[in-house]
Amino acid sequence: MKKEPFMFKMTLIILAVIIIFGVTPAFAISATFYYSDGPWSGKVIDAETKTPIEGAVVLAVWQKVYATPAGDNSYFFDAVEVLTDKEGKFIISKFKAVNIIPIIRRIEGPIFTIYKPGYTAFSDSAYNYFNKYSPNSPLRTDRDTIAEFFKKGVVVELFKLKTREERIEGLHEALPLSEVPDDKMSALLNLINIERKNLGLEPIHMKTGR
Repeated sequence: MKKEPFMFKMTLIILAVIIIFGVTPAFAISATFYYSDGPWSGKVIDAETKTPIEGAVVLAVWQKVYATPAGDNSYFFDAVEVLTDKEGKFIISKFKAVNIIPIIRRIEGPIFTIYKPGYTAFSDSAYNYFNKYSPNSPLRTDRDTIAEFFKKGVVVELFKLKTREERIEGLHEALPLSEVPDDKMSALLNLINIERKNLGLEPIHMKTGR
């Protein structure tokens, strides 16, 4: 009677060994072990006046993509943020990373978010920016193509928001979709909380920024 539990445990151990030594090498073969890209630069301007917007935050986020038997899963990897200067210009330096974990198939990014209180937020997933304010924008495309635009010195137009309701909508679109830690987007959170204060709203203090 005692042999059945023993055989069951041995079966589990054998299956685990097969998974570790069989599946992991397959993931490792398709993994990218070194990432290097950039730099990215551009200029942020007012869509109506075409004047530079100083002090807008530009957040770039990278994700690590894990390979699993069920498919790829993406998680936060790193982030960099900068502010635009008096001419509305910004530059994000070349980004390098080494991947030593075989189950991380690749590092993806950067994914950009641009925000200035009182203006539309820009990101690839900003519904209002592309559908309400700039439906014909050349930046209405996939993330990889957007990143290529940013490597060529992109010009991003932000639209002035004129009502309280529009500004609240802008706040919702300013937060990145991926879970970026607060300390990796402190400048963005600072501008968001300035806008929230201007609108009579409580500041946000959440660990993931949401």
